[in-house]
Amino acid sequence: MSKEEQGDAFMKTAKKHHTTSITKWSANWDDAASDYEKAAQIFTHMNNVPKARAAWDGCSTAHEKAKNPFLAAKAVESLANFLKEHDTFVKSNEGAHEVSLLYIRASNMYALDNKPEKQVDSLVKASRLAPANDASSAAKLMIRGLDALEDANKHHLTLDLYRGLVLLQVRGNLMLEAIETLHREIRMFEKLQNPEMASKAGLEIVLLCLGGLGDWVLADRQFKELVNKNAYGFSHSKNQVTAYNFLSAIEERDEQGLKDCVKDSQLQFIIPDIAKLAKKVTMSGTNAPAKAKKPTGNQTSNTKDFEDEDLR
Repeated sequence: MSKEEQGDAFMKTAKKHHTTSITKWSANWDDAASDYEKAAQIFTHMNNVPKARAAWDGCSTAHEKAKNPFLAAKAVESLANFLKEHDTFVKSNEGAHEVSLLYIRASNMYALDNKPEKQVDSLVKASRLAPANDASSAAKLMIRGLDALEDANKHHLTLDLYRGLVLLQVRGNLMLEAIETLHREIRMFEKLQNPEMASKAGLEIVLLCLGGLGDWVLADRQFKELVNKNAYGFSHSKNQVTAYNFLSAIEERDEQGLKDCVKDSQLQFIIPDIAKLAKKVTMSGTNAPAKAKKPTGNQTSNTKDFEDEDLR
């Protein structure tokens, strides 16, 4: 008997396990799942896409019927991994979308089994299959992952996910969304009692406004909000000083001051993509007020008194 014939035989017995009749009133979903998986493994090794797809689908459905969402999720994920390995399949938008949906389906099943880490892993895999020009869709999947981990109080596992999300948003030119993510990250660092990392996120917010949006007014407003609301870790930090120096140099039209800012050692410790944006900031590239007075006071921009304003 050939390998394919063995696989076909397992598929046949799997169907018998869950087919009812006059003499067989109930389905045996556990045994059906076992035989479907044996068939799926054979067809997977043979690279037989149609039969492997049918077998893994059968395996997943059988596990679902047996009330075992974790094993059902693993079966769906196995199918997604198998299809993803076929470059010709995932190179098409339709194929990549199908695999992405399989990972999302697996993540939902892991959620039912209260496995947030596995849920997030599947969501991240799905996000990587989003079209290159659709960073927004990929970001939404990663945000779902953050929600899952934070709802499970696994804040310590979110660090890489936050960094990946900010990078995705910056590279996808979703600057305002990246700023929102960084604000959320500061609140997470507060829960982890990590003021140094929180202060870096504060600096990154200001620099994204300047380098990513060319918006000095928004940068000034964000700076004030971080200081006035005493954002965790930012006030009285080296990163606050760096952010202030950028704002002040641009406001004063101080070319040498701006050159000194882009050489600031604090830029070595923030997300490299944001540091690169900061180093490209120019006087003409921002919307700083045409007339400006020299800043006074304690490391705050002085175009107006502090105002508690919401994010744009």
